[in-house]
Amino acid sequence: MMTSACLSGCTQRGSHLTTCETKSAEIDPCTGCLPRAAEYGNLCPWCFQRLTSDVIDAAPLVRHLRFLAEPDAGRKPAGDGRSMGDPAWGSILSAAIGAADEIHANLASWALLILEEHPNGARMAGPDPRGAWLTLYGSTVGVLDPEATARLVKWLLPMLPWCSEQEWAGEMRRELSSLIATTKARWPMEDTKTHGVAGVLCTSCGRASLVYTPTCGPRLPFHVACTHPECGRVYTEAEYDGAIGRLAIERGYVA
Repeated sequence: MMTSACLSGCTQRGSHLTTCETKSAEIDPCTGCLPRAAEYGNLCPWCFQRLTSDVIDAAPLVRHLRFLAEPDAGRKPAGDGRSMGDPAWGSILSAAIGAADEIHANLASWALLILEEHPNGARMAGPDPRGAWLTLYGSTVGVLDPEATARLVKWLLPMLPWCSEQEWAGEMRRELSSLIATTKARWPMEDTKTHGVAGVLCTSCGRASLVYTPTCGPRLPFHVACTHPECGRVYTEAEYDGAIGRLAIERGYVA
């Protein structure tokens, strides 16, 4: 059975196609052109890890943006008062509000697509809309309460394995990655509390390359993943707890 290639177009570093003409070149050599295998639906492990990370990062990033714009939060919106716009308009800080709205609206659009295309979508309860900024027609265009984004993230996370199997998985991965990375670069978060996991090797590649990111909200999971680009395995909480437990036994911390 032939394994399909990652829809994001990822390639394996140092691995080449038989037709590659530059793999032995001394000038501008090819770093790798062999497609990376899709092991999570239509995504490679690295892309699935990044998709999961970007969805998880959305909640604290929106909270951070809303905090930056807090001086504007009490202002009344300009206009006729009939629109349902966010009250934080009128200064340069409102750009942070716009960025938070864009992130939340983007996640909400993927949630809507899931509900439309999932086999059980008609019977599924969608994300809790409380705290979201909706138009008069019900479309989600922003967020008024950061907890709304946290609830949306919580709804999306268990759906990601199904999303990875869809033909638009690569588009979802690229779109969210660009949005989150661009927003982080414009409004850096000083303390994400992400740190390496000392002493624990990745069970897939055997490297000491695990990174732990604490939960970004109540009832949301923490995130552990291998950061090596040739692996990218994402760990469930149970898998990570098991790895820590085995390390404790090996070092004699547990009787």
